[in-house]
Amino acid sequence: LKTAMLRRPPIYFTLCRESGLPLPAAAMGSGDQFAEPLTQASAPSGGRSSSRITLAAWVLGPTLVGLLYGLFGPIADTSVPTPWDRVSSVLGWSYFCAWSVSFYPQVVQNFRRRSVVGLSLDYQLLNLAGFSCYFAFNAVLYYSPVVQQEYRDAHDGKSSAVRLNDVVFAGHALILTAITLVQIAVFYDYPPVVGGGRLLRLCVLGGFAALILGSAGLGVAVASSSESFMTWLTYFGVLAQVKVLISLVKYCPQVWMNYSRQTTDGWCIENVLLDWTGGLLSVAQLVLDGWATADWSAVTGDPAKFLLGNVSMFFDVIFMVQHYCLYRPRHRT
Repeated sequence: LKTAMLRRPPIYFTLCRESGLPLPAAAMGSGDQFAEPLTQASAPSGGRSSSRITLAAWVLGPTLVGLLYGLFGPIADTSVPTPWDRVSSVLGWSYFCAWSVSFYPQVVQNFRRRSVVGLSLDYQLLNLAGFSCYFAFNAVLYYSPVVQQEYRDAHDGKSSAVRLNDVVFAGHALILTAITLVQIAVFYDYPPVVGGGRLLRLCVLGGFAALILGSAGLGVAVASSSESFMTWLTYFGVLAQVKVLISLVKYCPQVWMNYSRQTTDGWCIENVLLDWTGGLLSVAQLVLDGWATADWSAVTGDPAKFLLGNVSMFFDVIFMVQHYCLYRPRHRT
């Protein structure tokens, strides 16, 4: 019976969901992309209230922790004058907490569902490539005296706007993205990739390979030429620009998957709300630092951070519209 139910065409599950008919028990837990929406749509009102509380805890909790640490913790950056240094600290640690925690709801959801249907593999692969570049850029600008001096020489003696929370966030994001990819490998239950999806997968994998080979080759060229070919600052600046380019396209596979399935089930909305909050606070900190120090090179010298925040907010709005307006779950009374 279970085998027969699993062989039913997708339209069968769609009709069950839209007409309010129960999905046969034999098909539940199969990992089918149409089975999950009905499970969530059937939740009682008490469950929906609990979900709202959980959503609020995910979104407000990390932001509040960052706010408190920014208010009472030490101030790492002394270049911003008082009292704006404290405001910058609040914004910086709040965005760090919001963005960092934004990766956990998806990881938790994947583990609970034992399924990754609804989460785009192509999006996660692009995320891994982007955060690898972003972590390298931030870590070198924060820790390397050579690159720091090259930055000051290029910006009239002014220091980089990269902060410790930028480095920690990028490294943490890289690790959580890798964990999510491990989950995808373990729980892999996607339908066969065909047509445009297959072409997209090949493009993503080809771009990933080209990035690895290109960055490695360029790094060898810089090292072997003693920076006569290109400075290390320029090299890591190129990686930062690659991160920005990836951010412009990385969300597209997830947007397309939601559209194709006509649902956001499997794609965690808590992740989206935290990502939007982190993007807003990140851009606010960068603009505040530039205004308070009368040094707008902090923005032009770290375009990755500025554009990353704005691009993420733009796509997060698209995800919110998909989740709350276009593909809003219908709850049965």
